[in-house]
Amino acid sequence: AARAVSAPARPIAEIEATPAASWPTGVEELDRVLGGGLVGGSVVLLAGEPGVGKSTLLLDVASRAASSARTVLYVTGEESAAQVRLRAERIGALRPRLLLAAETDLGAVLGQIEAVGPDLLVLDSVQTVASEAIDSAAGGVAQVREVAASLIRVAKARGMATVLVGHVTKDGAIAGPRALEHLVDVVCQFEGERHSRLRLLRSTKNRYGATDEVGC
Repeated sequence: AARAVSAPARPIAEIEATPAASWPTGVEELDRVLGGGLVGGSVVLLAGEPGVGKSTLLLDVASRAASSARTVLYVTGEESAAQVRLRAERIGALRPRLLLAAETDLGAVLGQIEAVGPDLLVLDSVQTVASEAIDSAAGGVAQVREVAASLIRVAKARGMATVLVGHVTKDGAIAGPRALEHLVDVVCQFEGERHSRLRLLRSTKNRYGATDEVGC
């Protein structure tokens, strides 16, 4: 049945054009690929093979955001809080406004967001978090979609920039990141040999900028 609309349709020329304002991450190559930086309320999927350096890059980004008076919540589902703390100490990423939580339950993650009210959320990784409402193991397509959809709703409602980490194999066989590409605003691919110093960052989807930039 038809329902009452929240706002009537209007001519497109009468819609106010309010461009999304981005804030730089402090990592120049990442900012170029993102189209200037992170946007409040945007959801970024950073996909790549395990061990390529996604966690290290995002911990550095989180530290830089926290040093510029932003509250950052870093949720780790793969490593213990102590392991992440050691990495942060190694790269000089210890900041008072960078908050760390080790959670694998979606309800607990949402509770942490409610308690902290962060400007930036980093979830490492989306395949390790599960919702009790879905009767399947963490990392499955249904679980990954439910977790991502819930976090996207919260991000849009709060204006919270969100970065989701997703693992893929060399042939992209893991379903998680592939199932999320149409849900998120930005999809970035992190590539490179594990024993090489050079990493390449490409954007395959970006609602806030171009997709023809490459970061090194």
